Amino acid sequence: MTSKTNKIISLVVAIAIIISLVVLIYVNLPKPTETTDDEPPAHKESPTVFTLIYNDELQNFTLGELERLEPYNAKGGYRTQSGFIKGLGNYTGVNITTLVDNLQPVPYRYTLQVFSDDGENASYNYSTIIGNVDIYNPDNASDPNPIGKGNMTMVLVYQYEDEWLNESSDGKLKIAFLDGNGSITKSSLWWKKVISIRIITE
Repeated sequence: MTSKTNKIISLVVAIAIIISLVVLIYVNLPKPTETTDDEPPAHKESPTVFTLIYNDELQNFTLGELERLEPYNAKGGYRTQSGFIKGLGNYTGVNITTLVDNLQPVPYRYTLQVFSDDGENASYNYSTIIGNVDIYNPDNASDPNPIGKGNMTMVLVYQYEDEWLNESSDGKLKIAFLDGNGSITKSSLWWKKVISIRIITE
């Protein structure tokens, strides 16, 4: 009887040891890393698409960060030197003055140098930046003469007709001049494949 009891006790102890080992192994197994929408994995983080340069300071922006700034939505289009109207439609982006207003100290008067990914650049004086530019007849693209001055808004755009800009043609970002009427401006004011803007104080 004693021998049988000892065997039962030994069996119970052995089972308890096995269960303990299984639990110990399970507890120490590596757990998969959980991610949330707020904290994406490092390899999924968006790259920098735009840099704002001011007083030797660089502000880098991902596309998502630009999108989270106050958006500006309006219409526009441009007249080419050969007398065609192109790019007419609705655009969404960031008003240039919105970008500048985030700087410290905020510059009062300034010019801009806009760079594209091919190394080309364009300069904009303050009058142009605040939208005091020529507008053209939308019904007669062959007419090279401006029909007046428009109160346009200079915008760093990332969407056209609610679609992200095509990286292969215009790049992810471009400069556009927009208003509520879809006024036509000259094509040389529009600048595609923008990657950075330098602010130069006067």
